[in-house]
Amino acid sequence: MTFNSRFGSASSLIVLGLLAGAGPAAADFDGPQLKGSYGFTGSAECLVAPGHVGDLSGPGLTNPTPGVALPNAGFQPNLRPNDAVPGSSTQAFANSFAVEGIRKFNGDGTGTVKGTVVGITIRPTPGPGGFPHFPPAAGSADFSFSFTYTVNEDGTWTSTMVPGSYTETHLTGPRTGQTSTVDAIPPTTGMISADGKTLTAAHVTTAVETHTYSNGDVEPEICHRSRIYIKLREQDDDDDHGHGDDHH
Repeated sequence: MTFNSRFGSASSLIVLGLLAGAGPAAADFDGPQLKGSYGFTGSAECLVAPGHVGDLSGPGLTNPTPGVALPNAGFQPNLRPNDAVPGSSTQAFANSFAVEGIRKFNGDGTGTVKGTVVGITIRPTPGPGGFPHFPPAAGSADFSFSFTYTVNEDGTWTSTMVPGSYTETHLTGPRTGQTSTVDAIPPTTGMISADGKTLTAAHVTTAVETHTYSNGDVEPEICHRSRIYIKLREQDDDDDHGHGDDHH
């Protein structure tokens, strides 16, 4: 891999949007409802556990299992990387990113997100020998996904990504020209302001997600994400374009 623009990542993003729960919007109470377009910004960071093969002091290797995670990739039950065991040096690393975009609520418990993510990966990074191996770097990407949501009687809301809907196009950095997917961004939950024009959202528990890249890299990760949403003008609600065409 050479840098990983693994965005929440929201992203995450990120993304960010990036939110929690599931099911149709509540329709049997007089609390705030969600319909229309909301602009958002947010931040996130991911702990990535790609595993490792080969000698760290030896030559760099190519991916031996493109399209499939390495045997020691992923996390233990205590959420430490699988290769973080006595006598071994884990090759897990972290990246952080910021996102901005538009989340559109259809009013029926479904919606779509489009946004842009900019992120960095700093030392320590895997390698220098074996696979994966890459230096610190930065990158950006456009992302999009679909979601379902529920408005709760206590003025909170939950949202979850529709599995298989997340796509990402990498624009700058070592992954320029690649695309990627995330299997399922974990649910998020948040609060709705009294006038329904401002929303908050964040993950409230940990969950493993898998980021798969068009060059064959497959990377399990655990991310935290938070978002602030502001209701856009009504004329924007009818504008079907999102920010940063295709695609967290």
